[in-house]
Amino acid sequence: MEYVLYGLGGLIFIILTVTIVRMIILKPEPITSAKELDYSKKNEYQTKFKEMIKIKTISYDETLDNKQSFIELKNKMRELFPKVFETMEVQDFKGESLILKWVGKSNKKPLVLMSHIDVVPAVDTNWTYPPFSGEIVGDEIFGRGTLDTKSTVFSFYQACEELIDSGFIPENDVYLASSTDEETSGFGASLTVEWLKKKGVRPFLVVDEGGTVLSDALPSVERPMAVIGILEKGYVDIKITAKSRGGHSSTPPKNTPLARLAAFINDIENHFPFKTKMIEEVEMLFKTAAPSMKGIYKYLFGNLWLYKGLITKLLPKLSPFGRALLSTTIAFTMIKGSDAENVIPAEAYVIANLRTHPIQNVEESFKVIEKIAKKYDLKAEIVSSRETSKISDINSDGYKLLETTIKTNFPDAIVSPYVMLGGTDCRFYSDISNAALRFSPIRMTNEELKKMHGDDESIRLDALVEAVSFYQDLIQNNQ
Repeated sequence: MEYVLYGLGGLIFIILTVTIVRMIILKPEPITSAKELDYSKKNEYQTKFKEMIKIKTISYDETLDNKQSFIELKNKMRELFPKVFETMEVQDFKGESLILKWVGKSNKKPLVLMSHIDVVPAVDTNWTYPPFSGEIVGDEIFGRGTLDTKSTVFSFYQACEELIDSGFIPENDVYLASSTDEETSGFGASLTVEWLKKKGVRPFLVVDEGGTVLSDALPSVERPMAVIGILEKGYVDIKITAKSRGGHSSTPPKNTPLARLAAFINDIENHFPFKTKMIEEVEMLFKTAAPSMKGIYKYLFGNLWLYKGLITKLLPKLSPFGRALLSTTIAFTMIKGSDAENVIPAEAYVIANLRTHPIQNVEESFKVIEKIAKKYDLKAEIVSSRETSKISDINSDGYKLLETTIKTNFPDAIVSPYVMLGGTDCRFYSDISNAALRFSPIRMTNEELKKMHGDDESIRLDALVEAVSFYQDLIQNNQ
């Protein structure tokens, strides 16, 4: 027995020694010199960008045919970027989505730069400055769409405008694509992809909105992280319905529809029902960040070979973001009961929104919910859904080009692939490109990121200068 204890103690000592040494020798990549940028262009950029923000382009709705604001924006963009529209071939689609083609010397490695021009609504009274004013305060411009995503649209148009003005001709074809209904998961991007398919275009690289250059991205990581979305989680809305005979609220029976729905919701909230797993794409994010972590974080994430199981178990309990990276998630977003205060509903329902993980697809996730619903005499049905996107190839030449361009333009940033928790138009392009990637070359903090879809959305003007330079390099580097 004594020898066993000695052996166990020796093994623990060896493991601790190995893990501590590994933590110590983990070093982040050195930071190279930053590019020199012409920040004197900020005045020009802010004036032009403000004009785009002032136009209220709430997502196109086919039932309302609200395309006039998009026509106004496109006309304004013709004024702001005259050389782009004089030089490039323009193709409009139903709903006013559009794509421009800049003919290069070759069509072998076509590049698609894309982002949507629709925005979500904004309530004026909640904003410090009117949300469609483009108010400039200090070094920031405020307005709906400044982050999501008129800033990227402005930046790649401005990049092309300046390159054309300098006499530059791209080595390969360049496409600029913008949809008008991304925020409502509409059809604009799919029409564009169908058009490209008919033309026989298979993009070498597609760059859409997604990851950013984010400060404070992970605990204890002081350097910003430039994350490239290579995969989008799936999406499903499930309606869970409870029925009864109804009746007057003065003589309520037990287990009324709302009571059963409440018990069902409570069950799921307290007993998380979905699988949890750290897939390779998430593991890569942590491994890339580990050398720049500190203390216990560096020790644990720098030794995933040993602590992967422990982290997989604990992280979802400590962070909603951690849960989202490792599992299908569920949020109850809508509920409906009686139309009168004193009537027990004959039917009530709740809507659950799930973001499905690659380890548990829509059907598997639905069956989990359906099984729990039956315990409470409830009916579950899928209202709408889409599966996770295809995983883009991080070994492709397109990914390597994007990665290299990020490192050149943001030398202080850690570059890593990651799993997108939300949805983008980029998923449609996965059908025609193995390098359909999600990255916005915009520096922001976590606090700024929270403004996306929120009040007082804004962007720093320095970030626009960086983004324009980034797109110019990307176009010029696509040799």
